[in-house]
Amino acid sequence: MDQHNPSIRDEALALLRSGITNRATAGLLNVPRGTVGWWLHEDRKRRGVQYVKPTDCPACTGRNLDHTAYAYLLGLYLGDGHIISKPEQHHLSIFRGDGWPGLTDEAEPAMRRVVPVPRTGRRHRNGCVEVKSSSP
Repeated sequence: MDQHNPSIRDEALALLRSGITNRATAGLLNVPRGTVGWWLHEDRKRRGVQYVKPTDCPACTGRNLDHTAYAYLLGLYLGDGHIISKPEQHHLSIFRGDGWPGLTDEAEPAMRRVVPVPRTGRRHRNGCVEVKSSSP
């Protein structure tokens, strides 16, 4: 049962439809992210919107692979990275020490050049930064 004011839900949906992320919407309206995600899911279902996960995988689409960026990411991954592979989602994480800001600044754009569709971001941890990419 949704215990939030319907006007807050409507405001959240307007923000989401304008392109604001679930996280940002939740923060702006002081609503849990899970609630915002549920509202979006229910809104799409009610409107008959089919959500299709985007892909820009070179192997799947025939798109040319940026070999230089791929080799750079491979080197970073072999140094301090890991991949988590789930049935419908893959995560590449590369950890860089705070003393190497240039490597951190180059990792995120390299991830976008290899597979432009995934979400990328940074998470600051004690003494290091995790640069993460998630894609279908």
